Amino acid sequence: MITSIIINGILIGLIYALLAIGLTVIFGVMRIINMFHGEAVMLGMYAAFVLFDRFGISPYISVFLTAPVFFVLGAIIYKFLIDPIPAREREITSLIITLGISFIFATSAMYIWSADYRTVTLPFSQNVMVFLQTRIGYPALISSCMSAVLIVIFYLFMSKTYMGRAIRATELDKDTASVMGVNVKWISIATFGIGVVLAAMAGGILSPIFYIYPFVGGNFVIKAFTIVVLGGMGSVTGALLGGVILGVSEALASTFLEYSMKDIMAFILFLGILLFKPSGILGGKTRL
Repeated sequence: MITSIIINGILIGLIYALLAIGLTVIFGVMRIINMFHGEAVMLGMYAAFVLFDRFGISPYISVFLTAPVFFVLGAIIYKFLIDPIPAREREITSLIITLGISFIFATSAMYIWSADYRTVTLPFSQNVMVFLQTRIGYPALISSCMSAVLIVIFYLFMSKTYMGRAIRATELDKDTASVMGVNVKWISIATFGIGVVLAAMAGGILSPIFYIYPFVGGNFVIKAFTIVVLGGMGSVTGALLGGVILGVSEALASTFLEYSMKDIMAFILFLGILLFKPSGILGGKTRL
């Protein structure tokens, strides 16, 4: 039984990790607390739903089709709403601005799609496989494997490409990166766009597993912040570890406690890490 719980927790944790990586990269490079992150997940879920409902495109394909749109959306938000903020005021002011943007998108989603819960029901949604005496639904398995692949691709992008190395250099020291020829302003815009894309892709991947409704982003932004704080602010590897820990914790809580405790685990872990290790598990040890 424990093995089954841990396996299912790890699977959902990998998706949570993809969700949080975008947030931790944005914070690591720009020190911006991006409250819009949850609404990016919500928009990704609705985009997957609409493309599946209207055109029959699988969410596992549509996340790649919509990625450029979400990149442009993120770039526009940063360029015109966040970048003009003076550097000394950016942390607090960006939080307020992104919170306002979140509210606008959430209420717009309610106007467009109403408050009704939506689902993406794939042809194999009811199919399961058995592994180590654990029943795993096909959507959860495919979504988790796809998240793992995307995390590996992102890791390779950050470590092997010029832009990835430029993002890491900007994170470590903006002034030195600028002297070395890195266009810090462009890297900041691109990083925010990438963060939004990762959140939207996580939303699309989650759409066959979770209900979709206009204010679902609030739930996921709490999970994302918990994972980022748990793993260490700015640490991509920490986000991966934090996502798995949260996924397993939720699985254990929903099994051995009341099911409602599942969502409370994010708050418990968040408060616990702030009290006992504010820097996070990998805070200050690794950035990638």
